[in-house]
Amino acid sequence: MTTKNVDHMREMLRLELAKRDFWRFCIHYDPEFFAGRMFLKHVADAFQRIETRETTSLAVSMPPRAGKSFVTSLFCAWTIGRNPHESVMRNTCTSTLYLKFSYDVRTIVKSDKFRAVFPHVQLSDDKANLQGWNTNKSKQVGYFGSGVGGTIIGFGASNVAITDDLYRGIEDAMSDTINDRVIAWKESTHDSRFERGCVRIDIGTRWSMNDMIGRNYASNHYDETIIVPALDENDQSFCEHVMSTDEYIMKRKRTPIEIWSAEYQQQPVDVKGRLFNDLKHIDLDEFNSIIDANKTESNQFGFDGSIAYVDVADQGADFTACAIMVIIKNQFFVVDYVFTRENTDVTIPLIASKLNEWNVSYCRVESNGIGAIYGRQLQQLVKTRILAVANTTNKMTRIIMNSAFVMNDFTFVKLENGSCEQFMQNIIAFTKDGKNKHDDAPDCICGLSMFAQSMFRKK
Repeated sequence: MTTKNVDHMREMLRLELAKRDFWRFCIHYDPEFFAGRMFLKHVADAFQRIETRETTSLAVSMPPRAGKSFVTSLFCAWTIGRNPHESVMRNTCTSTLYLKFSYDVRTIVKSDKFRAVFPHVQLSDDKANLQGWNTNKSKQVGYFGSGVGGTIIGFGASNVAITDDLYRGIEDAMSDTINDRVIAWKESTHDSRFERGCVRIDIGTRWSMNDMIGRNYASNHYDETIIVPALDENDQSFCEHVMSTDEYIMKRKRTPIEIWSAEYQQQPVDVKGRLFNDLKHIDLDEFNSIIDANKTESNQFGFDGSIAYVDVADQGADFTACAIMVIIKNQFFVVDYVFTRENTDVTIPLIASKLNEWNVSYCRVESNGIGAIYGRQLQQLVKTRILAVANTTNKMTRIIMNSAFVMNDFTFVKLENGSCEQFMQNIIAFTKDGKNKHDDAPDCICGLSMFAQSMFRKK
């Protein structure tokens, strides 16, 4: 046998193994990418078990940029090559992302590397658009899907049904309204497309205990679950090719703990317990000592700057909440509060007097609802510059994302008055289940947190 014949036989064997074994197909398609990400073999092996029906339901959660979408697109193409008469459904959070994934899988099927392994499977000429496309051997449709909220009519998934990141981010997952809508769409539209023998894969960040994967996990829905944290138990990167240990540690320092835990460590946010568990406090006498020690001839107030935030009551049951913060040697002290249901004829002069008392330079007033008018009336009574701010993000998300900064960087001065006690009690009683009767103080203090971070980045 000649050397040429031996090489040809080796190549045929390599391609046959790529047809039979998904990990070998991954190495065949992009050897450089997968050689640096051996952790993906664990995922590929689980996909292999899905293909052979050793596993019928699988959940996969990994950090951003790990390659889960790429390996999933390769799996879609590979299983289509192996089962060209069957269909694959893959749904995601938006139609734009679905079309991107559809394009990726279609590109793989059209590639020379795919045709080398599956020479008899090719894209059909009569249906090759991104919404849903066939191979030359498809019975009805080879690959189809949608974004959350989209309509899937007339198609059934006979081979595998995949959800790939049904949430755009933590704001979706932590919003009861959006989360319920995602799960309702998944159960009514996605699940209704299953045909007999169809296996299931759910891929996505574990944002909360109550997200789609979380609910399925709690009900023992999955045969197998793969969870890959960014940093292991020894604080080492799961893959230096994705991001180094030092880069992850730096990112952890800069990322709110709730986001880091969910998006990078795949440890979902516990939405049941209290959010503000460890606030820092200081007695008024001790705070006054710090103020006195910081006073100089050029600084008669004893602090280096002051800002405030006002959340105006929109409805009769809401509280108008105001928090004032001073900065002393790069430390943030929350020094005064307003927390009341009184009408604007009481709260505007009350807050104005506190802004003047603390020589507040800038005060943000939430301009949603009546806030814009409130801010203009307040401006007439103070030298403080009143800044209107319109919050567009979900309130629960806003509070959760700023809670870590509040607990780590704010020190609350204890004042013996009813407004202070009510304000602090409202913060401490706030829970992450989204069923709080009142959230005005947490919203106010997290608005102050966002203001402080934007005003004093270097500090």
